Amino acid sequence: MICYRYDRQNPLALIVDDEPSMRLTMGAALRKSGFDIVETDNGPAAVSLFQSEKPDLILLDIMMPGMNGFETCQAIRGLPDGAFPQILMVTGLDDTDSILKAYEVGANDFVSKPVNLVKLGHRSKYMLRAGLAFQELIRNQNRMTKTQELAQLGNWQIDLTCHRFDCSKEACRLLGLDDGKKSKNLEDMLSTVVAPEKDRIKEQIELAIRMKRAFELNYAIILPSGTRKHISNKAEIISNENGEPEWMLGVVQDVTRLKLAEEEIRYLAFYDGLTGLANRTLFLDRLDQAILLASREKRHFALLFIDLDNFKHINDTLGHHVGDLVLKNVAETLRANIRRTDSAMRLDSGSSDPLISRLGGDEFTVLLQSIRSPEAAGVVASRLVKAIPENCKVDGKKIHVTTSIGVSVYPEDGDKADVLLKTADTAMYHAKQSGKSNYQFFRKALNAAAMERFSLEKDLARALERNELVLYYQPQVDLERRNIVGAEALIRWLHPKKGMILPGKFIHIAEESGMIVDVNRWVLQETSRFSRRLMENGFDKITVALNVSGYQISEGSISRTLQDAIRNIAMDPANIELEFTESILMQNTEGNIATLEEIKSMCIRIALDDFGTGFSSLSYLTCFPVDTLKIDRSFVMGAIQQKSNRVIIQAIIAMGHSLGLKIIAEGIETREQYELIKSYGCDEAQGFYFKPPIPGEEFCRLLAQRAPLGH
Repeated sequence: MICYRYDRQNPLALIVDDEPSMRLTMGAALRKSGFDIVETDNGPAAVSLFQSEKPDLILLDIMMPGMNGFETCQAIRGLPDGAFPQILMVTGLDDTDSILKAYEVGANDFVSKPVNLVKLGHRSKYMLRAGLAFQELIRNQNRMTKTQELAQLGNWQIDLTCHRFDCSKEACRLLGLDDGKKSKNLEDMLSTVVAPEKDRIKEQIELAIRMKRAFELNYAIILPSGTRKHISNKAEIISNENGEPEWMLGVVQDVTRLKLAEEEIRYLAFYDGLTGLANRTLFLDRLDQAILLASREKRHFALLFIDLDNFKHINDTLGHHVGDLVLKNVAETLRANIRRTDSAMRLDSGSSDPLISRLGGDEFTVLLQSIRSPEAAGVVASRLVKAIPENCKVDGKKIHVTTSIGVSVYPEDGDKADVLLKTADTAMYHAKQSGKSNYQFFRKALNAAAMERFSLEKDLARALERNELVLYYQPQVDLERRNIVGAEALIRWLHPKKGMILPGKFIHIAEESGMIVDVNRWVLQETSRFSRRLMENGFDKITVALNVSGYQISEGSISRTLQDAIRNIAMDPANIELEFTESILMQNTEGNIATLEEIKSMCIRIALDDFGTGFSSLSYLTCFPVDTLKIDRSFVMGAIQQKSNRVIIQAIIAMGHSLGLKIIAEGIETREQYELIKSYGCDEAQGFYFKPPIPGEEFCRLLAQRAPLGH
């Protein structure tokens, strides 16, 4: 058995990689985590260093000339003292076969390049602890102690060398298995797991077996008799004298009574017995959490205080039984009308249900987090006022039910739970005094803003029918020649009374009301017609870009709209470019990638707008089928004064060009900005320095002049 050098001050790591830069950076990360370092660039030298230095940890590159990492790992594991060091395979190969082969030849773990150096240090220390733990386990010959401890309950075991499965009689009884069957397997042990959980539990246990690591899982099973039970399943790994994992020993325990008791206590403590909604205790706890989170992240949230109108009359005339049915009916209506997009608080971590609570009597509350604006809370309140039926049938009786709602906003209306409740309650009474069956904000100014918002929503519903929406086009200019190579289509609303309204004032209304689908369809069709017109006038190389709302891409309807536009308007789809923001694409990564691939199959270009302000990393950027990166105007506007902005711009341009992408800078307003961005090698730009957004007719005349733009 190997005797490691416990007398040395720090653990020793051996780094094996043919790239000097990788050895340098990984060595620095491990030294920072307390390791001493030895290194080499080839497999044979690594085997020799292992025999002479006895390292505790080996970081081993796979792709090396001559003796590769797999062969080196296998050679070290084959040595008399080679079973104990922790071996971490480091490679650019990120495929399943490579991962499986790494573990087959004896690697303890696997990490892909580029390596996260902070995580590398933590992982290495964890692996070192794991290696020492295995040695300690072997030295103390603890296998029998573990077996005896687990045997007090239903137990099972897997021989990891031949994958033979054995299960005790008690375990068979607990899991509802046929004890008369001579041989059991893992599939039998999981056969009674409830259907929704079965695949997940099976995958986790099978993964633990393949990785030869311990696990602890809790899940429900249904016995052949139909009885439902909750099972706790734990397993440990036992290694042989050479340090090789040999057995997986597991124990199963019936924890049904404990689980039911926990659920009952939790329900009684935190939920209303009549409606099933959160009670006052849970609501106040979540409200305190919301205040802490909003204070830390400097954001707003809204509290809706809901009270039924004339509910006492219902109780007095029809009885409390009917009153309870009305409350349950209202609770169901609230559940059905609070959407996930309202950013409502969840009941608990991982739950998809909003936190709607019943404070007591006929009083309900709703928490709305991360609201875009106070008016957005008014959208939800208005929906609830309309949704709670004025005439409903309860227990065979027709009952007239309306509600009044008060809205308070954090932190303007209070920064403590009791103050927010008081201001929302005050606003609710103001709603009752204003005629009931309505909602009111605590602040009068917000009521005026809400009225303005709904006035715009009402007018916007008719704007398409009345041809009030128009598109303006801002030229996109080649920075070398300053000639027009494209245009960004920007929507405007020519309101008959309010004049021109910019998209920042009405697009969010269209999104929240659902009208954005029709607006986007109109923009796509109008842009396609304009592109066709440019082609007919001889400008067949001009790209027309347009922004697309995230609401539509998540619904997948954009592909159908594009197909309709291409089919009905004889234009070249290669001249159309769709712009998406980082935040939109990150909402549903896998689904959005599929949608973008479908768009690309139509030969339509895709641009990533406002790049640098969202959440994309380089790894995500390589996943998205993007043609163009647009540098956000916030970086350009401050580039002259702030060095950090210039560094970011240069990095975006270099990164984009390395990926074969076109780079467009937004917000060029001065010659100094133009010269700076041009010197960085940016491809194209747009901004008031060249031309503000202009109507289509003027854009066509500007194209015909063929004159360079800019002063």
